[in-house]
Amino acid sequence: MPLIVLRFSSRGFTLLETLVALSISTIVLLSLTIGMNVVMSGWQNSSKRLDEDLDQMLALLQIERALEGAYPHSYLNKDENKRTIFFDGKEDELQWVSVVSPGRQPALTAWRLTPNQEKEGGLELRTVPAFASDPTDNLENIEEPLLIFEGYKVHFEYYDLNKQIESDSEWLDEWSGKERLSLPKAVRIYLESLNTKEQSLEIVALILASEHEQISPVRLP
Repeated sequence: MPLIVLRFSSRGFTLLETLVALSISTIVLLSLTIGMNVVMSGWQNSSKRLDEDLDQMLALLQIERALEGAYPHSYLNKDENKRTIFFDGKEDELQWVSVVSPGRQPALTAWRLTPNQEKEGGLELRTVPAFASDPTDNLENIEEPLLIFEGYKVHFEYYDLNKQIESDSEWLDEWSGKERLSLPKAVRIYLESLNTKEQSLEIVALILASEHEQISPVRLP
């Protein structure tokens, strides 16, 4: 019977083969790391964008609620010696008194929205408790207002109580509680995005107390 001899090769990987394998492993790990970083960065950006959008919407809803709860807060105008209603609305700014407060406190609150003075776009929000007097001075004394709606240009419009909302042409650019001695029937807020990629927003807040009896401007003795 022929003798069968089995030979086992003891030769391992060469240095070149080892270096090639290590290089391939490094490239694969580097690709996975870069891919994970791209995915995580995209997720963080999406999460940040979502948080910003939610903050904007919550602020808009809070202002809508505050306008719906607008109160015909009257005070004595010492210059003219008669009572007037605190509501002053313009195209880009608005101040009023509401039964709704940011902290849900059971008290009247004066709200003021004015354009951001430092850069284009955005509003500065101020709120203070409303007492029997004119809350204007207390609102002006707030040094650090809350900045909201960054990147948006805000436009306010007002609707008369004695009209029906039928067309855009019937909306007013101004509403003075001092002159009209009443509240508007509704306030429309239009948020125009300064970024063409962003969508503009619009809401209409119906003022529930707009049908109150107007105060008569009776002069005091």
